[in-house]
Amino acid sequence: MQNLYSFCHKNDTRCLSSSCQDNSTCKSFSKDSDCRCSDTASNPDGGCDTVKDPCLSRPCQGKATCVSSPGERGFRCQCPPGHGGATCEATAGPCGEDSCQHGGVCRQDPAAPVCLCPAGYAGTFCELDLDECASSPCRHGAVCQDGVSGFSCFCVPGYQGSLCEREVDECVSGPCRNQATCVNEVGRYTCVCPHAYSGVNCELEIDECWSQPCLNGATCRDAVGSYFCDCAPGFLGGRCELDADECASEPCLHGGLCVDAANRYSCDCAGSGYTGARCETPVPLCWSEPCHNNATCEDRVGNYTCHCWPGYTGAQCETPVPECGSGPCQAGGQSAGYVCICPQGLTGETDREFS
Repeated sequence: MQNLYSFCHKNDTRCLSSSCQDNSTCKSFSKDSDCRCSDTASNPDGGCDTVKDPCLSRPCQGKATCVSSPGERGFRCQCPPGHGGATCEATAGPCGEDSCQHGGVCRQDPAAPVCLCPAGYAGTFCELDLDECASSPCRHGAVCQDGVSGFSCFCVPGYQGSLCEREVDECVSGPCRNQATCVNEVGRYTCVCPHAYSGVNCELEIDECWSQPCLNGATCRDAVGSYFCDCAPGFLGGRCELDADECASEPCLHGGLCVDAANRYSCDCAGSGYTGARCETPVPLCWSEPCHNNATCEDRVGNYTCHCWPGYTGAQCETPVPECGSGPCQAGGQSAGYVCICPQGLTGETDREFS
């Protein structure tokens, strides 16, 4: 190791004023004074008159470039982007040209120059694109898409808003018709239809006649929320389910028995002495020739009378009268009631006269 305490000026034995050259310092000792060469002198034995290149020791850190000043002892470091300080030792050093990325603004603060990053970016030089979706800002199952200094939420059906925070009211547009009640649900709606309407939006009127509610051949007429049955003759009731009692008006006359049927009736005139649809016509009993022995039959209301020939009696002239028991017929005449059948040659009521 070289002696740094050699004389800076040969033959100088004392530290006289201005006796030491540049790049040296005069040091006083007990017997004498010496000139001590500085670290920048490259020839301490030669008088310290040659300056050492300060960049040889690589004072600049990292990828910085060291620039020495010719004829001077100083140097400066040209720092790469992102570094600062005298030897570029500070990673957040002074803002150089284009050191702040993505539009960041450099704040020249001697104490700590920094990059002021725009929204969406971070890092010492604003080199990091922030993921705005990392905090899951989108709600209700929405998909978050990160963007430059922002994000977008793609909502699932039923939600809206920048964060999909609001549920969509599907009933706002009034989709339900005919005074139906709209029930809002997530992503859809339901219409509660009033009576007589159906369909997704209650737009269809229900045909109450579709189920054929009217009976016994009646005609169904549809109405809003109801129906009407036009009953066929002989039926009544809301659905024409009742068979009308045609006998209620007592159509059969003269005691005839009324027999009810579907949309009609019949009269049983047996024993009434009458005939016809309503037992309105007297029955001609003499048609059956009820009188015997050539008696004359006379019809009466509900009955008849037999007019018997002499010698017969009874309701139907069926009984001979025994007038001949006393033998009124003479000369061998045969009695036939009140009439004498005379033998040949005789005439008269009692066969007493001769012809």
